[in-house]
Amino acid sequence: MSQNKAAAPEKRVEKLQIMVADSELSMIDDWRFENRAASRSAAIRSLIYLGLELTKTDPEQAGKLLEQLDRA
Repeated sequence: MSQNKAAAPEKRVEKLQIMVADSELSMIDDWRFENRAASRSAAIRSLIYLGLELTKTDPEQAGKLLEQLDRA
């Protein structure tokens, strides 16, 4: 997540709780270790950021991925 180096990181003030399937948790943990994320929370924040950016840059691909998720 690129931020302006002069700006201080945004303070995290909201806590989210989500339920995930065992297979989803496994995929998150695999992504975390492959990408050397500092924690599971950091990995999830990165994945959320990537998903949000994909919806901006390639909405068609994002839509296809969401359809796959809906079928799972």
